[in-house]
Amino acid sequence: MDGFYGIVLLIHVLTGAIFVMTLVIMQIVVGPAMGKVPASEGKTAAQGVIQKRWVPVIDAAIIIQSVTALIILIERWDMIAASPLLHVKITFGIIALVLANLLHFYWRGKKQKLKREGKTEEFKKLNQLTMFLEKAALVFAVATFVLAVSFNHLF
Repeated sequence: MDGFYGIVLLIHVLTGAIFVMTLVIMQIVVGPAMGKVPASEGKTAAQGVIQKRWVPVIDAAIIIQSVTALIILIERWDMIAASPLLHVKITFGIIALVLANLLHFYWRGKKQKLKREGKTEEFKKLNQLTMFLEKAALVFAVATFVLAVSFNHLF
């Protein structure tokens, strides 16, 4: 089982890095930059590229990260139960993954539906909540990553 666990752990670390880096890049660089670009064909084309290239990658990373986290949780529960630092790390990781799953697989569709139906007020409210939850996911994902690195280098 150690070979299987090692592969799962490697995949978890790689997708975790992808997950955190895409959150950072999109929220700190691309999102604010796109917000300053006036509506135009170029902006629409850029949004299309982001939707076609970025969304599938981050969706796959979220799914893989969630599955590998569950496997690691099951496989190493005895080690996790013995470490308060790992309890905090896992709590932060669960929050980040729950938020990411909600944002990418539930609210994204709900926002598209509200936009199609012309419910602008509901869309604006959900968009404000989404922006807050994206920041929360970013903070918890980065904190999880830092705690994981700390745990692996301290123990």
